[in-house]
Amino acid sequence: MKKTRQAAQRKESHKKVIFVFANREQLVGFVFFIIVLLFGFWTVLTVTRWVDNPERVILSQLTLTGDHAFTTEDDIRRAILGLGLPNTYIAQDVDDIQQEIMRLPWIKQVSVRKQWPDRLIVHLVEYKPCYFWNEVFLLDEDGVLFSVPKDRLNNDLIPRLSGPIGKEKLVLATFRRLDEISKESVNRSLTLSILDASADDRNAWTLIVRPCVNGFCVDDQNIELKLGREKMVERYRRFIHFLSDIQAGLPDGERVVAVDLRYENGISVKKQKIEK
Repeated sequence: MKKTRQAAQRKESHKKVIFVFANREQLVGFVFFIIVLLFGFWTVLTVTRWVDNPERVILSQLTLTGDHAFTTEDDIRRAILGLGLPNTYIAQDVDDIQQEIMRLPWIKQVSVRKQWPDRLIVHLVEYKPCYFWNEVFLLDEDGVLFSVPKDRLNNDLIPRLSGPIGKEKLVLATFRRLDEISKESVNRSLTLSILDASADDRNAWTLIVRPCVNGFCVDDQNIELKLGREKMVERYRRFIHFLSDIQAGLPDGERVVAVDLRYENGISVKKQKIEK
């Protein structure tokens, strides 16, 4: 009798655990609600992952920052297209883009980064043209040789240097020494500006200088100087020393067009009548 009562109690306890709901309809309804809830959660999660998946986002926006006086967005786009069709946010390698942009001859430095969701940011540093070189190329202040499309150059007043290829830095160093001398006043009002400096294969130098009086320079008063390949600095100083006397001794209506300083004891002056 006692065993029968214990078995009945266990059966009744088991019955209570299984049937939490009052009837089968409530159980089915609860299960259906859970299924709908899980399906909705799965749907939202799937859509979110699809939208946020960087592998599905194509880089389509471009921003240029930094110093880019010569570089256009079209230059950068052509460089990127040179790698093939634009890739996705994740798959696009910024190092490849950076190397491709560095092929532009006027680019000194470049850094590339991606900004979510579809933007590419390119920071540029360009070489700054300080001198023309051999009428085709440019030099920066450190003597680095580069080129820029001619239609993008606005400053034709920078000095023009010429010399053997590979001797850019040597020519630039000599030019700077001569240019420093030019800045010294010939007298209180007369100064010189070097417009053109060239050195041939034997390192023989020729300058085109422009005298300026009280800061006023006349375009058609340029003088060609033959310095030769020895003692260029001394010879240039000699010209500066005698320039005032040369001009003072000119007849009316004449001007100096060339001076040969390659003589050991003296100079040769070529004059020309001024056309009216």
